[in-house]
Amino acid sequence: MRVAILVKEFPPDVIGGTETQTKRLAEVVQQQTDHEVTVFTKSYTESDTFETEYELVRVPTWHASPVISTLTFLLGSLILLLWRHQEFDVLQSMMVYPTGFIGYLCSVLVGLPYFAWIRGGDYYFMKQHRIKRRLISTVLADTLVLVQTDRVRDDVLSEFPEANIRVLGNGVDIPDVTADGDKVVFVGRLEEQKGVHVLLNSVADLNEQLLIVGDGSERDALEKQAVEQDVDAEFVGEVPPSAVTEQLQDGKIFVLPSVRGEGLPNAVLEAMAVGLPVVVTDTGGVADSVQAGETGYVVNTEDETQLREGIKAVNNNKTEMGEEARKYIKKNYCWEKIVSELNKIYSRTTDTES
Repeated sequence: MRVAILVKEFPPDVIGGTETQTKRLAEVVQQQTDHEVTVFTKSYTESDTFETEYELVRVPTWHASPVISTLTFLLGSLILLLWRHQEFDVLQSMMVYPTGFIGYLCSVLVGLPYFAWIRGGDYYFMKQHRIKRRLISTVLADTLVLVQTDRVRDDVLSEFPEANIRVLGNGVDIPDVTADGDKVVFVGRLEEQKGVHVLLNSVADLNEQLLIVGDGSERDALEKQAVEQDVDAEFVGEVPPSAVTEQLQDGKIFVLPSVRGEGLPNAVLEAMAVGLPVVVTDTGGVADSVQAGETGYVVNTEDETQLREGIKAVNNNKTEMGEEARKYIKKNYCWEKIVSELNKIYSRTTDTES
């Protein structure tokens, strides 16, 4: 089967959760199946020669501003997909907004079968805007939309009860190594919604070393906060996806203190895959990845006391919980399982449209 994947951003230019998951998914589908994969994404001058095992199409994009960048990418990708539509059997839009709507237009205009994926912020943040909500609802009413967890499915159906929703989580590589460090680790963008400021407040009176992996607009403020609160925090900045496992190995606990807008973050699954127990906040679909009391703990968002107590509780049983976390990921999120389910979705989508 000839699979086109549409994603707005892509490594090495952007290495967030959706981007890194798409890159690895394209690699695995190309390697482990008979499918031929083509990824359509934004063009950046410095990465136009980036080599992949599959076809990577850099859509001409004008980066004058974020809005212009998105609009020119969407227009360019629509033109390219319409021009090349006979080369593909199915289009996989990696976000319900905005790329899901491009899938809808391709389906209406040239009959290209498509499905979309809700990743987190593309639904939780965007549905609050009237026009964006209309575009999201159009996709939800038209085709199969994947979500990463049962909680996200329930959230979507509570507002769009007629939507055709199916749960399919992220795929994770299971490394040979396991974590053996002594740090509390966070991996993610340093933006307000990730809640790192809450984490710093929570550990201010604990004798813990923090390892903060990632970058963003809040980094300077967070580094200043750590100094003011005398928190032993190391900010290593952004690292390539291939280096995340090495950072996680230095940990004993992984914490995701997000305050809103999550789907199913790769970082949580990757941490559990190296044997780290986790403490996460109850936002989006994050809680669905944790077996409370067995692989970690789920606490309320922005609750510094609960977050502190969760870290202390994991410390008391971190070895056993870490082992259970690794077993859980192997069983539920290994790539073999994800690709097997994705194959069924490809067949279902093309059969429905034929």
